Amino acid sequence: MKVLGVSGSPTENSNTDALINAILDATGAETEFVKLSEINVGPCIACMKCVQTNECVLNDHFKWLSKKVMEADAIVVGSPTYYGAASAFMKAFIERLYSKRHVKLLMRGKIVATVAVGVAAEKMVAEWMGNALRAGGMEIVGSMTAKGTPCCFVCGPGETCNYTVWNAYSKELTGMELGVEEAYKGYLELLPDNKPYAHGSAKFLKSYRSVKDELLVMAEAQRIGKLIKERIENSKMIAGDSKCKC
Repeated sequence: MKVLGVSGSPTENSNTDALINAILDATGAETEFVKLSEINVGPCIACMKCVQTNECVLNDHFKWLSKKVMEADAIVVGSPTYYGAASAFMKAFIERLYSKRHVKLLMRGKIVATVAVGVAAEKMVAEWMGNALRAGGMEIVGSMTAKGTPCCFVCGPGETCNYTVWNAYSKELTGMELGVEEAYKGYLELLPDNKPYAHGSAKFLKSYRSVKDELLVMAEAQRIGKLIKERIENSKMIAGDSKCKC
């Protein structure tokens, strides 16, 4: 039983990485973790040369990675949320999986779990990844989100910058209450003179938010890992049944 984890986070020891690895550990399977920022997987160029062969012709690390995807019984994909979307690393990886879709739908029924970490739009990112992978024939057995560390916490001028992420997601600018201030209570205090995209004013109470400190989040990762294990074991039992006609 093999489970492959693929992270679209370029940050070292990121929350995305931590959740993917927690899920992998909970499967009890042979696992491998790949960080897309450490290899070279470019975007699809729509050349359509994969139609008949189901093999992408671009000469980069996707050739190596796609073999691991096909060999795995399940994959766990995770991405941080950048500008309300998946990272460019994850987007490129999912685009390139298109080569496995043509004619034969080679990944039909492959088990997948998704992880998205962000400040306000992580649920949309998890949904997008799930829909994209489902379109490739894969079966989404688990999806989870978590709050991460805003880049403003570590960039330097975050407390006084006019263009902080919480101001970008403010109701004044988006027209929606995305709950950033509530979600980061204990980590961030917006000061009375803070005015979105006019005058930034905040105080950092903590400089880093780690999912490892959040018991419910880590418990959900473990639950998904165990679910993956059960689904793989059940599928192998069915395939090995003497009455199975597959």
